[in-house]
Amino acid sequence: MATAMNRPSKKHHFVPQAQLRNFSADPEQRFLYVLDKQTDRSFRTSILNAGSENDFNTVSVGARKWNFEDLFQKVDTRSAWLIAEILSRKSVAWLSENDRHALADLFATQMLRTHFSRTTPAHLADRLRDIARQLGYDPDQDPTMVAPSDTSLRLGAVRTFLHRSEQGVALLRLHPALYRANGSHQFIISDHPIALINAFPYGELGLTSHGILVVLPISPEIAIALHCPTIVKRYELAEQAGLAADQKERVLRYRDGLRSGNPIDIDEEAVLSLNHQQTVHSARYLYAAADTFDRTREALERQPHLRSVKAHLTLGDMGRPPKRRSGMPSGTYLVVQGPADHGMLTIEEIDPYGEGITARTDQVSLLAQMALDRGMLRAELYTDGRPMRAIGAAMIEPFGNTADGWFRVVHRGASMRELGKRLDRNGL
Repeated sequence: MATAMNRPSKKHHFVPQAQLRNFSADPEQRFLYVLDKQTDRSFRTSILNAGSENDFNTVSVGARKWNFEDLFQKVDTRSAWLIAEILSRKSVAWLSENDRHALADLFATQMLRTHFSRTTPAHLADRLRDIARQLGYDPDQDPTMVAPSDTSLRLGAVRTFLHRSEQGVALLRLHPALYRANGSHQFIISDHPIALINAFPYGELGLTSHGILVVLPISPEIAIALHCPTIVKRYELAEQAGLAADQKERVLRYRDGLRSGNPIDIDEEAVLSLNHQQTVHSARYLYAAADTFDRTREALERQPHLRSVKAHLTLGDMGRPPKRRSGMPSGTYLVVQGPADHGMLTIEEIDPYGEGITARTDQVSLLAQMALDRGMLRAELYTDGRPMRAIGAAMIEPFGNTADGWFRVVHRGASMRELGKRLDRNGL
């Protein structure tokens, strides 16, 4: 007979208790406050009950039930020590190479252990089935398009966790820093506490995307932020940038924090913005050291679709143009992404009869920098925030008088460039 000492655990945490304790509302670290986005109800609950679900990390295979909660034990133990040290030292400058790997693994594991590891594949499968029906195809008649079972989703999540090295490598290229909330607003956390943000209006939300920022609050005062190298590069160039005095002071503060590893004091607007990202990324529950969810409730009133989030990505509808990027400014812009950097040119004029994307910009210095990149570029043309055309494996070729700012974006390979010319001539 199993005893209480060796009986497998039933309550499984998708946010570790050690992490939640840093958001406790009492000195003994026994409870915190929760907001249920679906019901709008906030309440006090124990650390044991928060961020957990009965049998969350179990799977039934035939007549047997497998409890895989112990798979997370090693990571959780190491991560608890790491976070405690960061909070104690209030710095990331001391991190060794092994500690950096442990930090990347902490982020990767937390990203892959929540409900989204199961609800996202289920959502994408449903969307594929919907698209098939729109095309007149019955997915129920195709065994390869059957909706995934709960067992397959759970086993898939385990496989993804066990093969998380790809995420770890992507996270290791990012530069760690600490953000400190030292005003009246504090950080909150959620049932999916890793937030992926892009610092640029055209940026994507992949771990290898240029401009990516990955943030994990680890206490009401401190959050760990992993920065894309291109963000760090822009901070390092702040001295040469023509910034207004207040903006320059802020940028230099971030630069100095990234250099030293000491906390970067962020303003209250930035704290509220990061808290909103917890609302956006969470499935249902938010956690905090105090029952102060008024801003979250206001956001949910404006964006009721955030009350229940099943996935952070989806598939678009067939035959419909891409959606407008809300952060992109009005006007025409060319976004250029290379192997090591990226940028956005303001377009003043387009030659509709020119090769590839033939256009003129007033930003001749930035154009010259982009043209020097010998890597394979990807260029996307936007008008009022909507993507109009894209060319991959491309290069930028200025022509005419340099000061005039005329250039063309064409395929770097000769054969692809020739094919592009033919397609342009035929209006395709």
